Amino acid sequence: MFGRFHLFFGIIIVIIFLLTGQYMHHKYDHLKDMELMNRALFRAGHLYILLFGLINVALGAYIKPRKHKLLNKVQSFGSVSIIIASCLVIYAFFTELPTEDIERPLTRLSLYIVFFGVTIHGLISLMKNNLENPNN
Repeated sequence: MFGRFHLFFGIIIVIIFLLTGQYMHHKYDHLKDMELMNRALFRAGHLYILLFGLINVALGAYIKPRKHKLLNKVQSFGSVSIIIASCLVIYAFFTELPTEDIERPLTRLSLYIVFFGVTIHGLISLMKNNLENPNN
C-alpha cells in the first residue's frame, strides 16, 4: 500500500534537499559568514532532509503487502510515522533556523518519530516469517 508512495515521496524529499541547498546558498551566501553553531545546525538540518528522503526511497523499494492483516496495519503505522517525521524535519529546517539556541525541539521530535517508524518496519521484517508461516 505505501511502497510506491514512499518511493515517490522519498524522491520528492531528495529534490527538496537539493532545493534547500540552493536556499542556503542564495539566502545565506552558502553560510560563509554565519556563526559556527548556526552553520553546523543548518548543515545538520539539511542532511537530515536527505537522510529522511533516502529512508523513504529505501522503504519504497522494500515494502510489500503482507498476508497477515495485523502486520499490514502495524507496517502502515510505521509508514505514517516516517511520513509525518519527514514533513516535520522539513518544516523544522525553515522554522528553527537560524537560532541562538542549540535546542531544536521539532527536529528532535522528527528524529524520535523516524526512529520509531524505522524500528516498527525492522521488527515487522523480523517477525514476518513467524507470523505468515506458523508451520515452519
